[in-house]
Amino acid sequence: MGGSGEASDRLLEVLNAFIGALATRKDWSAAVPDLFAAMGAHLGYDRVALFCVHEATDIGLGVTCRAEWARPGLGPLTVNAHPPIRPLGGGDSTQLEWAARRTRGEIIEGVSDDLPGYLGRYFRENGVIRYLTVPVMVGGRWWGHLAVCVPDRTHVWSDAELNMLKAVAGAIALSVEGSQSEQHINNASRVAMLNSALDGIISINEAGLITEFNPAAEQMFGYLREEVIGRLLGDTVIPPQHSDSHKEGMARYLIGGASRILGRRVEIEGKRANGEMFPIELTVTEVRAENRRLFTAYLRDISEHRAAQAALERLAFEDAATTLPNRAGLLRTVAGREDLAGAVVLRLPDLAILAASLGEDFIEPLITAMAQRLRALLPQGAILARTGESEFAALFFHEGALNVAARLLEEAVQAPIETEGRRFYVRGKIGIAKGGGPVERILRDAEMASRADRDGQRIFDDSLRASHQRRLDLETALREALLQRSEEVFPVFQPIREVATGRIAGFEALARWRHPEREIILPSEFIPLAEEAGLADTLGELILDRASRACAQWNRARAERGLPPRYVSVNLSGVQLSAPDLVPRIVAILERNALIGDHVRFELTESAILSHPVLANRTLQRLRDLGCGIAIDDFGTGYSSLSYLQDLPADVLKFDPSFVQGLERDLRTRKIVSVMADLAHALGMTVVAEGVENFSTLREIRRAGCDFAQGFLLGRPMPAHDAALLEDTHLYS
Repeated sequence: MGGSGEASDRLLEVLNAFIGALATRKDWSAAVPDLFAAMGAHLGYDRVALFCVHEATDIGLGVTCRAEWARPGLGPLTVNAHPPIRPLGGGDSTQLEWAARRTRGEIIEGVSDDLPGYLGRYFRENGVIRYLTVPVMVGGRWWGHLAVCVPDRTHVWSDAELNMLKAVAGAIALSVEGSQSEQHINNASRVAMLNSALDGIISINEAGLITEFNPAAEQMFGYLREEVIGRLLGDTVIPPQHSDSHKEGMARYLIGGASRILGRRVEIEGKRANGEMFPIELTVTEVRAENRRLFTAYLRDISEHRAAQAALERLAFEDAATTLPNRAGLLRTVAGREDLAGAVVLRLPDLAILAASLGEDFIEPLITAMAQRLRALLPQGAILARTGESEFAALFFHEGALNVAARLLEEAVQAPIETEGRRFYVRGKIGIAKGGGPVERILRDAEMASRADRDGQRIFDDSLRASHQRRLDLETALREALLQRSEEVFPVFQPIREVATGRIAGFEALARWRHPEREIILPSEFIPLAEEAGLADTLGELILDRASRACAQWNRARAERGLPPRYVSVNLSGVQLSAPDLVPRIVAILERNALIGDHVRFELTESAILSHPVLANRTLQRLRDLGCGIAIDDFGTGYSSLSYLQDLPADVLKFDPSFVQGLERDLRTRKIVSVMADLAHALGMTVVAEGVENFSTLREIRRAGCDFAQGFLLGRPMPAHDAALLEDTHLYS
């Protein structure tokens, strides 16, 4: 039957139409067919029927179907011969029980499948599935019953539905008893108003005097029924500012004018007994009988609905943490304005790191503190908004204010923020877009400027747009290449040699991308692009697959020549490390390429490990269980703490090139590297020095105790075919 509000509206429409028909027809039974058809159409019934009972000399107490509506495809009951309810000399026990219950005015409901004997067969033969009957009591005696059927065996009759059916039965009973007098109309309408209705129901006559006020209206407005009967509606529940317009509209309609609310659902204000104003939803219907006109209003308090709408609007247009407009709210605030002078966007990239380390709950007070600081700095007339998780935007309508505010914002973000008893410094990237034009474009230009590769201010210019477009084109091309597993993306292999002998222990697989139009794209450009675009996992898996295949091929060839195997070392990103299905996917790749775990080494940076320390430890241990080696990459550029290494299942420590290349000129660096190498050895780890480009550096890393090295001196990255043919070379000959 739809939502509760919608269903309630349908019930009230059906009842009101029936009451109006009773008032205008001398024969009440003439109104019943239309009522039943409306009930079936609006409420999804299979069948609606009215039965009356009568004494018969030869059969005892009989039953006759007086009126009926049935959906197409169901045969009518009016043409059937109906069994006696209470036959002479006894009869069906269920029929006898039902007759006794109906005599007491009880409602009977059930499913025909559960009925035994004749009634079960009779109901099923006539397509009755779930039924409900309401007795029609005339003068305290059982006159007959109203029956409805639905096709759903699990249907639950709502309170509103039951009250509607009882009201219909009551109205029929009154019609049977009485005449079409005014008293009859009043009694029928009062029954129809359903004392238990959820909606308030108020009736008035032509003079605007209240003639009916149901319990729901009492609760809604705070009046008792006896207090308001006979009072003017306009002086009782209508706010003073709307009272005159109500009276004028009523008078105009009564002399033939058009009604603005009759038959429509409208939202207006109501007035409670204590003077409080509140929103209501109103539907008004009219019933005419002889020379009288009765208007009935069905009212619903929509205060909670309005509050929910307001809450949804706040969610849609307002940032919950700061109460500032969000991006949508900002655009709505300035919609239609053409005097924009420019926009400033402030991005705080460190917030993501703080959220990862301290938790989201800690970030909200920090954001709130920053919002308060920005509010205090901005000049009057500027509009501030929080347009992203770590982004604020301000719109200005005077260029002078824009220039001053940009400088103030830069100073503001340099000052520390104190929250939760702690002090923080956060970097700020400020993008500025000047000039008029569509707000969305100006805001987008400022956002683009804020994403430039530098801290501080950046004013938007066309070169930024060209750079952004190039980046977007590259991202699209990279995404397509990865999804299609194109040969454009491939690994190259840089040898890792033993420092003492020059023997090649293995190769590090490095990702390369040969763009079809722009030739080779540098890894420093496309790898960060893949990380920002969410493609790091796909890229890493593709490189691992192709590197594993190459390693398996060259090791098979070496085995045929009686040579020992070489491993391949592959980088794992932080995104890959956090993937819950990483290890099963790695197992599948190794099995597909017939490569054992002993011939694979995975390299992870310190930052990737420390961003997910527990997960990293668990994942790395599972990889070691496969036989794979684990290397800590770029050591010396991050936290560079050996304390966490003792808890990690790592085999190799790789010194970063920037660290290694300082060995020749800095005695202190040589000592530090030597000490760290000794500590790594004490932890059972081997040491690899990266970035070895000359013999002086090679000699220094050998003195420092490094076991292996890689760099241009020892071999540049090369295709898999060349790597397979590369021979060991003595480094000091």
